[in-house]
Amino acid sequence: MLQGYIETLLGIAQLAIALAGFSGVVIVFGSRREGAWHPGDNLRLAFLIESSLTAAGFALLALLLSYSFPGSLSTAWISVSLLWSAYMMWSLYSSHVRIGLNSEKHDDIDRLSNGLVTLIFTVLILVQFANLLLWKEFWPVLAALCFNLAGATMQFARLIKSAFHE
Repeated sequence: MLQGYIETLLGIAQLAIALAGFSGVVIVFGSRREGAWHPGDNLRLAFLIESSLTAAGFALLALLLSYSFPGSLSTAWISVSLLWSAYMMWSLYSSHVRIGLNSEKHDDIDRLSNGLVTLIFTVLILVQFANLLLWKEFWPVLAALCFNLAGATMQFARLIKSAFHE
């Protein structure tokens, strides 16, 4: 059973690192080539890198902990759930601060998307707390990491779209 977890976590880490690497692709398209970055795109690029590295970092942490506690995988899942939740609470707060600062100067923020993302990650944080207290399973950790990957993918798509519409 450990082998399935290992393969899944390694796959997530590899996808996340590839997505972070795609940030270089974003830079060569559109106005970015000329050095004229739109402030909203700066923010999206930061979110792309942060989401990717969050998924990679926590996947690798889960992998390390599952190797450290092979007889008690629930210890690994509880630890990752706790740490991911704490990090994501800080990340959501700091994201809202950055979005607020950006929206004071520019109107390119999609409030509906931001609200949905906040709702999804708030629910995922609550799921992680339930995992800590009740389930002690892998699937909540997997859900959290997959949504980090989805967030990075969404930012990548928005950056590419923005590059071709300027």
